[in-house]
Amino acid sequence: MKLLGNGQLGLVFRRWRVWLCAIAALLLIGLSPVQAQGEIAPSNQIDGYPIMLDGQELFRVKHGIPGAASAEERAKIIYGRLIKAANDPDIALDSIQVQPEADSSAIKVGKTTLLTIRQTDLEPGQTHQAIAEHVTILLKPAIAEYRQSRSAHQLIQGIILAVLSTIALVFFLALLQRLLSKLLIRIRKARREDALDLRIQNFQILGSQATSYLLTGFLQVARLVLVLGSLYVYIPFLLSQFPTTKEIGRSIFHKTGSQIEQLTNGLLQYLPNLAIIVIIGLLTYYVIQFAKLVITELGRDDAYPWFYPEWIEPTNRLATILIIAVACVIAGPYLPGFGSPAFQGISLFLGALLTLGSSSAIANTISGIILIYTRAFRIGDMIRIGDITGEVIEKSLFVTRLLTFKQEVITIPNSSVLNSNVVNFSAISREKKSHLVLHTTVTLGYDLPWRQVHEVLIQAAKATGHILSHPTPFVLQTSLNDFHVSYELNAFTAHPQFMPLIYSELHQNIQDYCNQAGIEILSPGFSALRDGNHSTIPADYLPENYISPMFQIHSSSPDGKKP
Repeated sequence: MKLLGNGQLGLVFRRWRVWLCAIAALLLIGLSPVQAQGEIAPSNQIDGYPIMLDGQELFRVKHGIPGAASAEERAKIIYGRLIKAANDPDIALDSIQVQPEADSSAIKVGKTTLLTIRQTDLEPGQTHQAIAEHVTILLKPAIAEYRQSRSAHQLIQGIILAVLSTIALVFFLALLQRLLSKLLIRIRKARREDALDLRIQNFQILGSQATSYLLTGFLQVARLVLVLGSLYVYIPFLLSQFPTTKEIGRSIFHKTGSQIEQLTNGLLQYLPNLAIIVIIGLLTYYVIQFAKLVITELGRDDAYPWFYPEWIEPTNRLATILIIAVACVIAGPYLPGFGSPAFQGISLFLGALLTLGSSSAIANTISGIILIYTRAFRIGDMIRIGDITGEVIEKSLFVTRLLTFKQEVITIPNSSVLNSNVVNFSAISREKKSHLVLHTTVTLGYDLPWRQVHEVLIQAAKATGHILSHPTPFVLQTSLNDFHVSYELNAFTAHPQFMPLIYSELHQNIQDYCNQAGIEILSPGFSALRDGNHSTIPADYLPENYISPMFQIHSSSPDGKKP
């Protein structure tokens, strides 16, 4: 069965070349002719200083030689002689002998004295010859194992095992990548076909998109776990094949095992706190559901007139936030690391961050809450804030968004909204079951009968679309100016969202109907001489025999007498 082509193999190599480089470096370390370091294990003057060979403790030196060397210096001297003898293949193991003397016993390796057991080294009930023979028994197999692990045969065997394990690792990672790629392709295909819906009977828990996301994430996590697990097995095994890196491999297993054990113990110890947190979470959930039920009942139309239905959703949100905040305060002491300096430092940092950077956000949030409960406007209302008029399309705790007649979306901070006058064109229809009054002003001269002007303006309003015939439009004379009268036309509409179109059509109709009635839309401004000018009073108010007066010219002589 063909698993990988040339292109796929190159892709795998590029994907894992970092690991391959690390493996090659470890192989070079294993093949390098570096002798094992004489690392002294943790020691002290009371317990003594251990003599180690390939990580194995043989015995400890607790006493020095008075006037010659301390116990630590003596241990280093013995270790140096031991390593020298172990690395010398000409020294046979049978040449390690005990040479007893009167008050001491010397352990000789060939002609070299490895160490001498003196009376000061003995514990009560021991003899120096018995201790020397016991040490000799320990030295022979340790030196034999030391030489065996560094033999050419053992080195070749380690190289072969290292190469085979590397091939097995690469094959495993390539196979893993191939299988996961096929699974991901199938998941994407099933997602496009909407075949990943997770249902219980007729109730859909997750859609195809969400299920695909979860499965993809699970595969990514599984791949990471398998890769790390394989490397955790491979690297210590590789290092253990060579004497110079054997201790590193052992330490990896030991440290990782210790960390896993600590993690497991920590989880077991944390289980009671975790159970309390779960209980707090469940109680919080049911308290939130109960609060939602109470708030929903309060907002029923026939329940409490002081609690309005549009308050239900924002009140639910605020109650949920408050309940969760209280639950977090209660569950805080049971969280991991609560009370530690790191936890306190993070808390102080977040507190300072909120204090310094959220003043405007808090102001907008408070303003948003006030706007909600003052019922200034709702979603879909036509309002004016300052010089901005538009439909409310979003009302959140931080901002209010308006859609203007020009199809512009304008975002206004709630603090600005609260500090401005809000004109609501839609509230009258919803709350009072009435209609919005649109008005426009026309100025005409005093020579026009006001009754005729009223009639013409009302006809123009009735001919306008979205203007209601009932209630009937009406005209107010708002001021008597020096040269003209201000006529304010008022008309009712149920569609404030069409105000620009209604005003435009209304102005067009005013022009048409005034022209048809012979009314010139002009605001006259003139000066008049009472002699010779026709009166500006409408003709209906003048006498039937009224004649415009004639101009009269008078002159006088220089002496003031009439000619």
